[in-house]
Amino acid sequence: MASPSTERVRVDGKFFRAGDKKFFIKGITYGPFAANDEGEPFPSREQTRRDFEQLIDLGANVLRLYYVPPRWFLDLAAEYGLRLFIDIPWPRHLCFLDSEALQQEACKTVREAVTRGKEHPAVFAYSIVNEISAEIVRWSGPDRVGRFIDELIDIAKAADPECLCTFASYPPTEYLHSRNADFVCFNVYLHEPRSLETYLSRLQTLAGSKPLLLGELGMDSIREGEDRKSEFLRWQIETAFRAGLAGTVIFSYTDDWFRGGM
Repeated sequence: MASPSTERVRVDGKFFRAGDKKFFIKGITYGPFAANDEGEPFPSREQTRRDFEQLIDLGANVLRLYYVPPRWFLDLAAEYGLRLFIDIPWPRHLCFLDSEALQQEACKTVREAVTRGKEHPAVFAYSIVNEISAEIVRWSGPDRVGRFIDELIDIAKAADPECLCTFASYPPTEYLHSRNADFVCFNVYLHEPRSLETYLSRLQTLAGSKPLLLGELGMDSIREGEDRKSEFLRWQIETAFRAGLAGTVIFSYTDDWFRGGM
């Protein structure tokens, strides 16, 4: 087992630091799952502990979650020395800027999520929103959407001033920006080395002085095969670190993707 998490991660230039050591993100996504016996979108505590033991053996230090974890999950992650990159789910698939009620729901959800994990050493960062569709961004306007993201980050910082916040973008909305994000996060699936290298250079330009994290990367092992997937991950992770990124998050540790009751 790795050493327990006691130091909160902070931004240090284009990278991160935990205590006096640079903290490179070696992440993997986890879940979402069908509800456990306690009604939570996570495995049982026994299964989670078994998963954490294997994740540590694999060398992971960050888990990206798509639901806000309960306290026991935070405490167990800290026990294993794992940090959590937590997506905060709210109805971003709807035209939320056309609805005051949806905006208030998003604000309330962010406030409650960050308050739940306030000052916990296992929390690496919060993703205030994950992949707003390009159609919604164009309909509402990137400036308005960006301002709302910044408003949500302000709410998170009011609940926990030292927490790190970002939003997860992807190539169709690379023009969407946030002034208040602590680092830049993109989900990128490119299967050619030269294409990835070129696009990461572009993203570094967009990120400026902030750290850049690949929030999702991967390949379909069913269609492509396990050997090809493994080779792909090898050169993609190497390309990311050669490009000066602060880390990567592989999609996915788990086969489950339980959303919308299915």
